Amino acid sequence: MKKSIVFTDCDLDGIGSYLVFKWFTNTDAEHKICSQSNFRKTFDGHFTNKSIEDYNKIYIFDLDVSQQNLDLVDHENVVIIDHHDTHIKNQDKYKNAKTILIDTTSCCKLIYSIYKKRPNNKVELTDSQKLLVLMVNDYDCYELKVKNSYNLNVVLWNYVGNRAEQFTRDFQDGFTGFNQSHLNMIHLNRKKVDRILADLQIFAGNIPICGNKYNVYATMADTAINEVAHYIIDNYRCDVCIVLNIQTGRVSFRKNKETAAEVDLGNLASLIADGGGHAYSAGGKINESVMTLTKMLTQVK
Repeated sequence: MKKSIVFTDCDLDGIGSYLVFKWFTNTDAEHKICSQSNFRKTFDGHFTNKSIEDYNKIYIFDLDVSQQNLDLVDHENVVIIDHHDTHIKNQDKYKNAKTILIDTTSCCKLIYSIYKKRPNNKVELTDSQKLLVLMVNDYDCYELKVKNSYNLNVVLWNYVGNRAEQFTRDFQDGFTGFNQSHLNMIHLNRKKVDRILADLQIFAGNIPICGNKYNVYATMADTAINEVAHYIIDNYRCDVCIVLNIQTGRVSFRKNKETAAEVDLGNLASLIADGGGHAYSAGGKINESVMTLTKMLTQVK
């Protein structure tokens, strides 16, 4: 009997997308999490002793697989749903896979909208389930206007072991509050982030991007990337922040939405870091171009 499998990003939006998909479809589909950078390894690893034709449907959520993985995924039984700007620009590359690529604030919200509007949908999510969708969406676009959306992400990344399995178990009924274990994670994370922020080395310079000069700041961190970037944006005259993760060889870009509104970080990451993302948040590899840019900065802290 044929079956289904879902590949999602390993972050809150990716795992939240799977949970929403599960609510609407009542599926027992397998679930694999990965990042954009290790998608090929995860996909190939799963299909080492299996055939793509063994599956009725292969779903891919919240992952731009158009740039380096097209040969793996462009099949008729593959369904790809994503909201990344760089992915949308590549949608014409697909010849066989079904794609739903729409510019919106999160993949979780996109999947909710798609399945809620299906003509044969008979599922009505509870208020707690809808709240979880709002929280995941709020964190993914980093508005942080919904109470506890930040802490929901903290909980996800502080699980030990299979994060997706534990998150799905704990929030299978939506968000009804945190248990004591979650509260302990949140408390310890706050202390850890405070230590990281206190020890940051920060570099800055006035750098030309897209024809204009911007105050670009950079630092190094291997965890709490969003917290580090937005701390620098909020506390310095920062237009664009670059966070280098030396351990993973990855670079993250964030921006001040008011002073650098014209800068498309997804395009920037694609141009200089072999990456991609959104206009306001993107990532890629630490390569020669990234290192050349950071050498133009001088230490301020």
